[in-house]
Amino acid sequence: MFSLTTSATRVMYLIGTGVLCDRKLERRQAVSSCSVNNDDMFYCSNKMCIEWSSVCDGYKDCSDGSDETRDMCARYEYGTNMTMACGKVLIRNRVISKKGNKEAKEAMVGTAPWYVRMLRLYDDTYVRMCGGTIIASNVVISEASYFWEEGLKSMKISVKDGLYIVSVGKYTYKNFKIDQDTDFHKKMNVEIIYLREGYNGTGNEDIAVIVLENKISFSNGFAAPVCIDWNGQYNVFNGDQGKVIVRDIADELEQTYFERNSSYINSITCQKLYPIVYREVTGYEKFCAYRKLEPLYSYQGLGITFLHSNSHFLTGINTRYDEDTNERMVQQFIDLRFYVHWIRGLINKHVTVNSCVLPTVEGVIYSYEDSNEILPHGTLIDNHLIINEDCEVGYHKAYPSRFRFCQGKGKWLTNSEKLCFKMCPPLESDSLDIKCSHNGKYANCSNLSIPDTIARLSCKSTHSAPNGKDESPLQLICQSNGMWNKPLFTCNPNCGRVYIEIKLLINNGTKALIGTAPWNVGIYRFNKKNTNHNLICGGSIISPNLVVSAAHCFWNQGMLSNKISISDGLYKIAVGKYDRNFSIIDNEFTKMINVKIVYLTEGYNGHTGSYFEDIAVILLDKRVPFSVGVAPVCIDWNGEYKEENGDHGKIVGWGKTENARPSPILLEASLPYIDRSTCRGMYKNDFERYVTVDKFCAGSALGQGVGSGDSGAGLCFLHSDSYYLTGVVSSKDTDKNYSIATFTEIKYHIEWIRGLFDRYNKVK
Repeated sequence: MFSLTTSATRVMYLIGTGVLCDRKLERRQAVSSCSVNNDDMFYCSNKMCIEWSSVCDGYKDCSDGSDETRDMCARYEYGTNMTMACGKVLIRNRVISKKGNKEAKEAMVGTAPWYVRMLRLYDDTYVRMCGGTIIASNVVISEASYFWEEGLKSMKISVKDGLYIVSVGKYTYKNFKIDQDTDFHKKMNVEIIYLREGYNGTGNEDIAVIVLENKISFSNGFAAPVCIDWNGQYNVFNGDQGKVIVRDIADELEQTYFERNSSYINSITCQKLYPIVYREVTGYEKFCAYRKLEPLYSYQGLGITFLHSNSHFLTGINTRYDEDTNERMVQQFIDLRFYVHWIRGLINKHVTVNSCVLPTVEGVIYSYEDSNEILPHGTLIDNHLIINEDCEVGYHKAYPSRFRFCQGKGKWLTNSEKLCFKMCPPLESDSLDIKCSHNGKYANCSNLSIPDTIARLSCKSTHSAPNGKDESPLQLICQSNGMWNKPLFTCNPNCGRVYIEIKLLINNGTKALIGTAPWNVGIYRFNKKNTNHNLICGGSIISPNLVVSAAHCFWNQGMLSNKISISDGLYKIAVGKYDRNFSIIDNEFTKMINVKIVYLTEGYNGHTGSYFEDIAVILLDKRVPFSVGVAPVCIDWNGEYKEENGDHGKIVGWGKTENARPSPILLEASLPYIDRSTCRGMYKNDFERYVTVDKFCAGSALGQGVGSGDSGAGLCFLHSDSYYLTGVVSSKDTDKNYSIATFTEIKYHIEWIRGLFDRYNKVK
């Protein structure tokens, strides 16, 4: 009559399932308020309400997602990440009866632990009605026709006085008595029976959801729920084998139950098997299954299960059976796919009803009363339990304490409003002075700030506002979302500024004062023999992480690269340093910073190359904070200024004094400028070859000059009230007694310096 293996049949079934998507579209919207004691609504954690059927359906109908939490929806998560032991055959090989039809496989205790029998009380005697299937600890599914009566006023039937009971774990009904409980057999009273609103006693929607007064125990392995394909993950095709429970018709006394396999037949094929008169009762919401014709009877209301991912899934509810012309027993089943939404709502209503979900609130920590154990957001909390709230680090606690009490149905009772407010991050800046206050009282800006904290910003005295910024103080406010209402800005450091008005120049050993050359640094190299850091050269700060010095301070014959990476702390830079001794911290501005990389030019070749291109740019591994004691020197990037012979420039260093000893303190001198041509004319002893094209000279025959130990120090000239780095100490003729030295000219290497400056600093 029909083929079970043709591809056409399979395609027809897949097309048939499309009707699921075309059914009534329901409005998915959380309402703004909840009716008092409304049993048909679930309370979202944000105090909104949705229908129970929308809970755990894969869509976040509650705006806070409290209807789709992991804990609450665990019962609907099957497959490889199964969180509930449904559809499992827990106990095997325990035979209830050895009698009956020998061709059938006898049912064993636990082989179909979801199977139940429905019984009704008549004159103090319970009479067998129909079968059913356990889908939750207090919920069973069966057929509707056994509970429907003409004139029924409500499809929600409240059951009283033990009118209906469910028999769990009962595989034989010989001498059944109301008080007959065993280790694996229990009787359970029915509390409520739900029928579909459109059901009229015949035809479609012949399905009932039965709620029990108490929960079934699953601990002994003799009872367990079957799985339901809540999310439509699995398909069943014609010919697939499903599991059913049957009894021997001839064995009226023993009535032992057996397992049998039945082959699936989809809705379209099923309708072709029946005469025209029966077609109206085999609608789109039903399918069939067939097995060999034999004297085995299946109770209506029992389910058929199919194996997916090693678990049995309830796929249909038996509503009738017939014999066909091919000597097969054909059963009709209500297709559960069309009622998943309705069933889910009832399970949620009667399983989740006595619980609440811990809402996901940023910064909040939950724990049980009198417990320090932290509970994850989304945890399912049982009815009438108290949960304490606290705040994570980084959040402001608005009240000393807050608790929430679970009232059931997802509804919480709390004793205060929002507890935890995210705090704003600390405000720290090398270029800004920041003063904070909260409610008129001082607040530490370096710590996390409470909402409504006010921060007032102004450029430090060593900095100027960036282009387009007003010099007047800017006000920031810490908002309740943990963000400042405006971003910090960066002030530009003032370069070449001298912050000490009274300056003593070196004149027979007069020391320099703090702030007279805040750009100057001492360069120290670690001496492995005495484990000390020895001063080798000077240098000039041009940015928070760059220093300019002389190449010969770092170069060795045979170097393979002009980029020297330092990782062992061999070189250190000292800023704000006035005493030569490395171990002495001179003042609040003194800091020691490791050198990360030393860059030399490609053309530098030391003495052999006549100290041509004797310049180095040093990258520090930390940025230097600027102050009145530490600040950069200016660079004439655009060639605006030109020195003339006789112009005096400032230089500081720890070089040898007139006594031919290295100075223990920082000295300052004023040297006159000598252009390259004039300088070369002053030498006739072959020293003129060291006055290369990138050099000029400074000093005088009888006056102040540089000495050994001043290498790398910067000679700076004053232009527009700021000092500009013009040259770097390179070499000096040791055969001459006068204090004239060569300097590597900055403007000759300006593009090379600019490339490194732009690489490691944002160009303003």
